[in-house]
Amino acid sequence: MYQKTVLPNGVRIISERLPHVRSVTLGAWFEVGSRLEEPHEWGMSHFVEHMMFKGTANFSAQDIAEIMDQRGGHLNAFTEKEQTCYYFKVLDEHFSTAAALLQDMLLNSLFLPEDVEKEKNVVLEELRMYEDSPEDFVHDLFSAVLWPGDPLGKNILGSEATVQAFTAEKVREYVAKHYTADRLVIACVGNIHHGEVVEAFAQALGKLPRGGRVSASKPQYTAGSCRFQDREIEQVHLCLGAPAIARSDERRYRLQVLDVIIGGGVSSLLFQKLREELGLVYSTYSFNDLYSDVGFYGVYAGFAPRNWGRVWDVLQGLFTDIPQLITEEVVERSKQQLRSGLLLSLESTSTRMSRLAKGEIYDGGPLPPEVVLRLVEDVQHPQVVELARELYHPERWSWAAVGPSRYVREDVAWRKIC
Repeated sequence: MYQKTVLPNGVRIISERLPHVRSVTLGAWFEVGSRLEEPHEWGMSHFVEHMMFKGTANFSAQDIAEIMDQRGGHLNAFTEKEQTCYYFKVLDEHFSTAAALLQDMLLNSLFLPEDVEKEKNVVLEELRMYEDSPEDFVHDLFSAVLWPGDPLGKNILGSEATVQAFTAEKVREYVAKHYTADRLVIACVGNIHHGEVVEAFAQALGKLPRGGRVSASKPQYTAGSCRFQDREIEQVHLCLGAPAIARSDERRYRLQVLDVIIGGGVSSLLFQKLREELGLVYSTYSFNDLYSDVGFYGVYAGFAPRNWGRVWDVLQGLFTDIPQLITEEVVERSKQQLRSGLLLSLESTSTRMSRLAKGEIYDGGPLPPEVVLRLVEDVQHPQVVELARELYHPERWSWAAVGPSRYVREDVAWRKIC
């Protein structure tokens, strides 16, 4: 069971005590991500995440690193489309140290001009590294095809032009606008009492001002869009799919079951057909991302350019036949896989911390694991088939690929679909 306290200014503090572990995972989640950025701010959410580790009024960047290393702790952060998270994982005896550092980073980071200039180069190297990884890059390309021109369709890192234009003043303005009390969730899981967490943060974060809500745009989708990025590499990396349902949709557990069936493991339809039966790929899987008001599903496959036509035909046939391939036995097996995955994930304080925070942000409070297990168990075979018919059919597809087009263009399938 979790406990929750809301400070007068709107900061939400939520925790779960696990007395049988020796660790504590502590996270600060702000309801701001790349989706809320203006065109000139593209990449700013991620850039701010970097800058939070560059020193405060009380600790230098090296101090922060050394304090955590000395205690064997781990600190990190990540930026998503709708949230930014800063988290610490430490032994329970070092919770107060982690809490003090997190407070100081959130409230007293300096954002010095010289640090901003240095970190620009770091972020640009991260951007180049990401673009050099075609399996990662194709996912961003796919998002851009799904929602062209919308922040939700852009990568999180930004572009060289926007990052180069960032200044210390712009960083401070962005933090003041978005890092407000009513958009902050403190989540903590481990061998800790709720009162200790509240005591550690209430006074300091109680001074954080409230802010106005910023609405995200509604992305528009055009079925049949495609984009091919020419790269002289050994494989074609393909993503295809279409919009799905939002996280708030009660059918999201049916989508989870469906996702497992399509490409959620070695027994999935994609893996068995493309890899085990035909030997056309090494890596293939399905995925879905659900946001507050929209979502999408997709499948990924990496294959030799000469096999483009065969892979495409297999995918088209597979998706056309999905209602016939989804048997009651397959649905039950997928539900058991989800059940096991959830129970195993609960052994991680980091995963439990994320569940608390995201449950609070999206649902007004996390659903207890036993409730989630019941919702998964309640999914019925006809419901999964119905959702598959609604979402998974080639007429709704859009796709993106990265690879050597000089080979792909020789294939009849390439000319037919592009």
